[in-house]
Amino acid sequence: AEAGATTALIEPTDWIGGQLTSSAVPAIDEAWHTIKPTDGGAPYSVSKVARLPVNMTPRFLQLLHAIEQRGVCWVRLFSFCPDELVAQHLDPLVAACGERLTVFLDSVVKRVTLAADGGRVTAIECIHRSPRPGLPAAGYDRLPSADLADWYEPTDSERFTKETVRFAARPGATTVFVDATEWGEVLALSGKDYLQGVEESDGALSSAPGADRCGQATVFCFAQQLHPEPVGEPDRPVRATDMGYGAYGDKPDAWTKIWTYRRLRGKGAPATGDVCLQNWGYSQKHGEGGNDYPHAYLFTSKSDTAAQLADWRGGIDLEALAGAEDRAFAWHQWFRRHAPDGIDPGRIALAPAVLGTGHGLAKLPYIRDTRRAIGLDGFVLRFADLSGPATQRTGTVFPARIAIGAYPADIHPVSTCSMPDYAVSAHDTLPFCIPFRALTHRDLSNLLVAGKTMAQSFLANSATRLHPIEWSSGTACGIAAAEMAKRGRTSAQMLADIAQLQTLVKQKTPLDWTLPE
Repeated sequence: AEAGATTALIEPTDWIGGQLTSSAVPAIDEAWHTIKPTDGGAPYSVSKVARLPVNMTPRFLQLLHAIEQRGVCWVRLFSFCPDELVAQHLDPLVAACGERLTVFLDSVVKRVTLAADGGRVTAIECIHRSPRPGLPAAGYDRLPSADLADWYEPTDSERFTKETVRFAARPGATTVFVDATEWGEVLALSGKDYLQGVEESDGALSSAPGADRCGQATVFCFAQQLHPEPVGEPDRPVRATDMGYGAYGDKPDAWTKIWTYRRLRGKGAPATGDVCLQNWGYSQKHGEGGNDYPHAYLFTSKSDTAAQLADWRGGIDLEALAGAEDRAFAWHQWFRRHAPDGIDPGRIALAPAVLGTGHGLAKLPYIRDTRRAIGLDGFVLRFADLSGPATQRTGTVFPARIAIGAYPADIHPVSTCSMPDYAVSAHDTLPFCIPFRALTHRDLSNLLVAGKTMAQSFLANSATRLHPIEWSSGTACGIAAAEMAKRGRTSAQMLADIAQLQTLVKQKTPLDWTLPE
């Protein structure tokens, strides 16, 4: 919109921001690793490079520094309450765009229409829902596993009135569609091929049989508040039993470590008024953990997904979704019962207002991997493009680079499947570049992708799925979409004139790494 294009933003919840807000992962994940050469050379701090202000998207950095009330946590430099971020910073960004940007909240994608030749998207049909008067928490009183089917149903229900909204390409003009979502539904609904789950080798264009349900664990995040007095929050029945500190089980201060891990409000030792965000991992080695849900993959298989296209409901395994919800409540209750001496467990309660729900969990689960595009010429960004010896200093410097990122491979595997050796052994990355082809679709000339839906391997996604990288690729994608629309270009034509696009993108986000001497 800032680049001059008339823009519609479609958002499934009533908060824009994705994993930063509606999925409740507001602690900004920055690169933290140092590469230690095996030949005795000097260590290379990727963290130091990534955190240089010159290497960050300026708008993103400005937003982070503008947040007044930040929690002091130990996992990252910036951590804050999502409700405050939406109201104080993201909503004003939308308003500043004026009539160029229209946001359609509480709207899910139902159908994608292609041109007769199948080479471009011509329309996206959505279901917009409005909560009926008096519905608690604006419709976020019920858990997603119970409400999701209603979201996708085009007819009115007891809870919502519905409106079908169609976004169609304008005759005689170039319309560009972007899938920069957590679920990659446009990719699935297009009927074209896409990637899902782990591949047999890094960069392969298909998965082994059954491996399309072998991906990363999901998690329902939630916020807890420490009150001055017991608040009488009742327990709810839960099924999950394998709760525990996991890898932190041998630490005498494990509870305090986890409380302050992603704290959103407060500092120092746990104290009255603290608000902490719970997103604690599961240890396969110890057979226990927090609210990370490793026991099922969230997305249905590609064959089951294809069978759902006639009446699309997100391609989500509702049993897995409910399992993740159950685990979140089980962890909340287990964790508060294990509060250290001096903290009455009754003083710890869910903080639903912080996440904008009535049930206390995030509006949607945190997604680590999703459906991914295959780019122009069959391009897929590989982990090999992100990594190398420390002496190389950066990953592959693509001539058509359009964004940058830095984070190590970080896989939270689903426990029911086995990761291939190449994925298990991967970790370190160099500061890397993202080329324009990673933002494209091989078969659809007017569809771009960004964030988790980029044309990338499963392993590469494990290192690109973090906030600064999504902001960088999203910025580049938005500018590219506006330029394609204004100039009547396909993605292939944009690639052929990449220098012009790079000039525009450099004004908003860096394309090259500034390395310390």
